[in-house]
Amino acid sequence: MVDDTAKDFIKYLEDTAEAIKNDTLRSKKYRAGIATLAQRGVETNNTVYLDAAEQFTRHIIDTQDQSKAFVDIVRATARIAGNTSSADLVNRALALSAKTDTGQDRSHCLQGVAVAMGKVGVTNSDVKTVETSKQLAGTIEYDTYRSSALRGISRTLYDSDDAWAGEALDLAEMALDVIDKSLRVKQDIYRVSAYVDLTALFLEIGQIDKARQCIVIAQSTADNLTNEFERSSIFQAIAEILVRMGARTKDREMLEMAVQSYEKVTKEYYRTSTRRTLTNLLKNLNETELLEKILK
Repeated sequence: MVDDTAKDFIKYLEDTAEAIKNDTLRSKKYRAGIATLAQRGVETNNTVYLDAAEQFTRHIIDTQDQSKAFVDIVRATARIAGNTSSADLVNRALALSAKTDTGQDRSHCLQGVAVAMGKVGVTNSDVKTVETSKQLAGTIEYDTYRSSALRGISRTLYDSDDAWAGEALDLAEMALDVIDKSLRVKQDIYRVSAYVDLTALFLEIGQIDKARQCIVIAQSTADNLTNEFERSSIFQAIAEILVRMGARTKDREMLEMAVQSYEKVTKEYYRTSTRRTLTNLLKNLNETELLEKILK
């Protein structure tokens, strides 16, 4: 039975959309409603919102909008599956992914499904499901999403049990290999984001040399970014991971590199956040000289 809160929320969105006379605008309103329902579903782990979202897709005129609406639904279903350890919901998400366009939309969907499937398999001690999640990740067309799926499963395995540690490292190395060899990742922002996340992953699983390798590539690639917002966001991530690496490995050169990366963060929102993170860690390390550089 649908609880009154969900029922009222869904009815409000539907009534608001139906009140619009223009077909195109009404279609866009339903599309926005699906995004809202998907978010609410994840927040509450309640698939009733996703059931309604599926019904809303019937009112979307544009086929590309419809495909992207199903991306929202699939990824939300996968998130709830992971949160609730539900194999049935993973299967539902996988089946719904067939309703998205091949290419980026399908790859985006399958990334979420593969990671959720790995999490469900680990939580339920289902080795077969874990293996299926790895195989599914390997089928993802877009390199960035395939690498991301492999990284997600790697994290899940490493965080779960020491018995999975070896496989976690194998998947992390596979994820790195995908990005290293990719000729299809044309935009630097996607490539550098992958290397930053790979740095974090290798740091998490204790592979410091691999982490260093990835952060060096991330830094050199980030220098090519011309969009100031993207550049500030990426150098914020680089600075924060460098300071964590330096603190963990007691490598002052890493701390110095973190400060240098901070100096490349130009947008004040990102700069303030980065300065706060670095200040807290450098204070704990008694790095007075480096503190002075970022607080001047």
